[in-house]
Amino acid sequence: MDRSHRQQLKHDRFVDEVGSLTTRARENQKLLVSLTAAIVAVCVIGYGIYFYRSTRERKAQDALSLAIEAVDSPLIQAGQPPDPRARFRTDQERMTRSEAMFLDVQKKYDGTDASDVANLYLARIAASKNDIDTARKLLGHFISEHPKHMLVGAARYSLFELRISNGEAPQVANELTQELAKTENQVLPADAMLAVLAHAYEAEGNFEKTKETYRRIITEFPDSVYAVDAQRRFGAANVNG
Repeated sequence: MDRSHRQQLKHDRFVDEVGSLTTRARENQKLLVSLTAAIVAVCVIGYGIYFYRSTRERKAQDALSLAIEAVDSPLIQAGQPPDPRARFRTDQERMTRSEAMFLDVQKKYDGTDASDVANLYLARIAASKNDIDTARKLLGHFISEHPKHMLVGAARYSLFELRISNGEAPQVANELTQELAKTENQVLPADAMLAVLAHAYEAEGNFEKTKETYRRIITEFPDSVYAVDAQRRFGAANVNG
């Protein structure tokens, strides 16, 4: 084989290798382009979902704020200086309007944190109308679905109080006594449980245990938000006892 022929073969092999590499590069480029396009599409979709959810949650929170302002607004008092926060003349008018606003949050923004909090207010409104079944259902659902929520303690407290008012004071007292005996994973802070427990004993007519429980709050938790009320009720319990 002469030199010129060997050079031609090398040249042909070089051309073949370059062609093969170019083909593989193009195939890889297509794959990379496809993968990149897919990643970009996922990112865009993910951002779109995040943007949609964050925007929806923000709108839900705005609607919830307006509903809370309505339910907590003072009433218009005849002959009194005007209060810019006052929007309703009667408690019934305030309740009806705020309930409609909370239901609107619940309906339009189902699945948001704002909707969950709206359910707590709807439970409060239901209880004020003596609709105990609806109130218990809403509170129970919130507790079971959101055991780690920052407001779950308030929901549990309200449910205990509701059960006491519904004639379940002995059951509540028994449950709270067991909870207080625990050293961890209690359903409520100890001072809050004692406050509810005192109410349960009082509802049973057991004034001796009522006084004992109020005394515990005053001595064991003097800085508790329940201490002042416990002192007032302790005095009343002494009178009744």
